[in-house]
Amino acid sequence: MARDESDNDASSVTVVPDSSVASAAAAPRMPEVPGNGRSRSLVVAAAVGIPVSVVFLVLAIRGTDLHAVWGTLAGVRPLPLLGAVACMGVVYWVQAARWRRIADTRLGQRRFVEMVVAGVAVNNVLPGRVGDLLRARWVSRGAYSGGRGLATVMLDRAFDILALVAFLLLSLPLVTDEGWVDRIVVGSVVVLVVIWALILAARSYTRRRPRSRRTHRGLPRRFLRDTLEGLSDPLSVERGLLWFGMSVLAWGAWAVAAILVGRAVGVELSFVDAVFVTAALNLGVAIPSSPGFVGTYQWLGVSALALFGIGREEGLAFAICMQAVWYVPTTIVGAVILVAHAKGAWRSGEVFDFGSAPKPGVRLQSDT
Repeated sequence: MARDESDNDASSVTVVPDSSVASAAAAPRMPEVPGNGRSRSLVVAAAVGIPVSVVFLVLAIRGTDLHAVWGTLAGVRPLPLLGAVACMGVVYWVQAARWRRIADTRLGQRRFVEMVVAGVAVNNVLPGRVGDLLRARWVSRGAYSGGRGLATVMLDRAFDILALVAFLLLSLPLVTDEGWVDRIVVGSVVVLVVIWALILAARSYTRRRPRSRRTHRGLPRRFLRDTLEGLSDPLSVERGLLWFGMSVLAWGAWAVAAILVGRAVGVELSFVDAVFVTAALNLGVAIPSSPGFVGTYQWLGVSALALFGIGREEGLAFAICMQAVWYVPTTIVGAVILVAHAKGAWRSGEVFDFGSAPKPGVRLQSDT
């Protein structure tokens, strides 16, 4: 719930001594630059994802007249494409507003938009969704532990998946019964079940094993404990419906962008078609792939549009443009945001940050 909403309930505000705030703000932080363990994870993600992307890219272009694809791209109508870019701006703004309510920190909407776009930019160029891990670090600065920050990102992503699965289930009976779509449905439902089971397990664990039982924990165990506590926080029906509604609004804007991109390349999509394409593309990219989902995205776009009788050439042109309307702006804007904040931190001699520690006397969630 957003900060301004929580202020209405005075009983939910806990005042902590200045010394507690100072000690939490001064607590040692993990370095921003990935270490050897993180580097190995990136190498593994790249080793798995890049070959998968190559396979899907080959499948996407096999039997396709690339000259016809180029001709379609050369004749793209710019105005619908610009409209799609504007819709993507709405997507990220609404997602940032939802995450802000989940995180419940003092940072304003602009900071959350910056963190969301910067995280997408990192995901565009690095494998393993490192941008989501960085988002967890950025949002936790001076507010609470890194584990709780990760919990907010996990909940944020969970509501994305929930909305996309709803889109897929609602549009599927009106579109197709293809086997590959059924596999996406099954995989997505399994992910939702796993997330729900994890939340239930986190609540059970934190109730049965209070933090006070073990005061001397190593950093990994404290991080895990904080993540579990973040996931186990009570979620009211009103908050859940609000977050789900914001998720539907964000992905609805994405569907409108798909319609506009279709018009830009000469493909007409109904809103139901666009809802299906939105779900299929964004749930399908959960498949391990290269940064930016190159290859996987093109195959999903060609396969999804083929269900509507659209040729491979038009489908590939659509997938390329659909990816471009979010990949190019977020990479450029995200890079500018990251450089600006890194430059400001370097000049001031402070840690790279998107916000500041809370003032003494305000509610603080820390790892104590």
